Amino acid sequence: MDQDKIDISKLPRKERRRILREQKKQMNASQQKKGMVKKWGAIAAVLALVVLGGWWFYTEASKPMPGVEVEDQGRDHVSKEEWEKFKYNSNPPTSGPHDVVWTKPGVYTKPQGDGHLIHSLEHGYIVISHNCEIKEQESILQQAQDKDQNDQNEGTESAEINKECLEFVESLKERVNKDSWKLILVPRPNMDTEFALTAWTRIEKFNIEDANMDRVESFISSLRNAGPEQTME
Repeated sequence: MDQDKIDISKLPRKERRRILREQKKQMNASQQKKGMVKKWGAIAAVLALVVLGGWWFYTEASKPMPGVEVEDQGRDHVSKEEWEKFKYNSNPPTSGPHDVVWTKPGVYTKPQGDGHLIHSLEHGYIVISHNCEIKEQESILQQAQDKDQNDQNEGTESAEINKECLEFVESLKERVNKDSWKLILVPRPNMDTEFALTAWTRIEKFNIEDANMDRVESFISSLRNAGPEQTME
């Protein structure tokens, strides 16, 4: 019998109650089914998020860290006389005894003491060092050793590379001035490459031929504020 087409008001009371109970039962079953679908849908969504989140953390954790690791030389506070004569295991240094005063964030036009910069690294700073004079120094030495025309051409090429280096330094200045939190840009005349990125026990060195902002940003995003001493600055 098709109950949907029956006028139950004409049926006996007992039959009407039976039909109403059955309709209510069917309605409850339908609602329960919809509820189960929603429940399992929500569970599936949560599981999907967990799986995707786990995969993201796994891929991020398995990514190689930028730069190379440098042996930790400690983090003692010492006098200027002591850290000035200390033999650091990298240039620029990435750890070791240092001054009680650290270098504040920003762009510097003059070299800063290693003892102050190392203290900044301890606080999680990233130090970007540059030396655009290295190509000029190499060019002068080369021309002094050999005066022929080929060496004159090499000198011109070095001057062009130096110009590119200075232009990249300007880009770095803009980057640091835009967001200087725990970032330092500083010249380093005694460095054997044109650029170096340093964090605590981590260093990445390169010349202008391999310089790009993506490389710098990767180092910053991976290692900024990761020093052994967490500070609110």
